[in-house]
Amino acid sequence: MSLKKSDERYRKLKEELKKAKKELSIQAANLREANTALKVLLKQRENDRAELEEKILSNVETLIMPYIEELKKTCSGVEGADIIDILESNLKEIISPFSSRLSSEYFKLTPRQIMIAGLIKEGKQSKDIANILNLSFETVNCHRQHIRKKLGLNNSKVNLRSFLLSLLSD
Repeated sequence: MSLKKSDERYRKLKEELKKAKKELSIQAANLREANTALKVLLKQRENDRAELEEKILSNVETLIMPYIEELKKTCSGVEGADIIDILESNLKEIISPFSSRLSSEYFKLTPRQIMIAGLIKEGKQSKDIANILNLSFETVNCHRQHIRKKLGLNNSKVNLRSFLLSLLSD
């Protein structure tokens, strides 16, 4: 009789083990699916963050920094110049975490080249850029050539503005 009880107990334990393995397998599959979904969401979040950083940096470099430079040139008085320097310093501190990453990602462009590239991306012509930044037309063209070289567009008929716009859409 004890052999019959043992055999019956063995079968019950075997069934319970089979059930537990099945449940564990289902849980493992669910965890794999959840992990995959989380990875996709994390990747999308990283892409969104990078895109937002690029837009902020681009906007600051193209919409604000040129005017700060102009203010520096036209401001009379030490107090005004100091305030402008503080403003510029604080603004650079705000954007520094991703400005260095962007400038290194985008071919080691200098801050001036990033500024000029931003104006080119906006559709400004060399003469307009020269006026905005108080540079000579030749200096702007020289910067354009250096930007083209760093972007690998030398001896290429690729439009610089189109290329810069495509960088932001990637």
